[in-house]
Amino acid sequence: MKGLAERIYVLIHHCHEKCLQLGRAKKPDDKFSGIGISIQQGIILKILLEEDGLTQKELTRRLSITSSSFGQLVSKLEQEKLVERRQSLEDKRTFAVWLTDAGREIGRQYKEMSVVALEKWACCLTEEEKEQLCQLLSKLSLGLDEQLGKYKGIGQV
Repeated sequence: MKGLAERIYVLIHHCHEKCLQLGRAKKPDDKFSGIGISIQQGIILKILLEEDGLTQKELTRRLSITSSSFGQLVSKLEQEKLVERRQSLEDKRTFAVWLTDAGREIGRQYKEMSVVALEKWACCLTEEEKEQLCQLLSKLSLGLDEQLGKYKGIGQV
């Protein structure tokens, strides 16, 4: 059936937008489930749990936010002693962000709580449907990676 690819794109985009809106929705308590951090701060901690010591530039790229917004988020995390910025030994202009022990613990709590929150987003699907959706989105993602790979090296990415 013609036009399905466009419908898929529109639906994925719509779901993405709604997930972002849910993530940004103001709750009575602006902190994520009582652990004292915002969702964006939690995402930073979660990323650092998986790969500690990323540069500010890399974290900004992964979060798709401006460097000034990122700077504000990290400054607040530093004030709470959850992260620390360290200057690179190789490049004095570059700083990496590292978790403290307290940041690692809060990051783990955030990660556990975010799993519960994300499950609510997909509550209208059965377990079988979730599995099927994961398989299909993985296949789509691989296909998109393959297409992007064709453009690398010719200056169009």
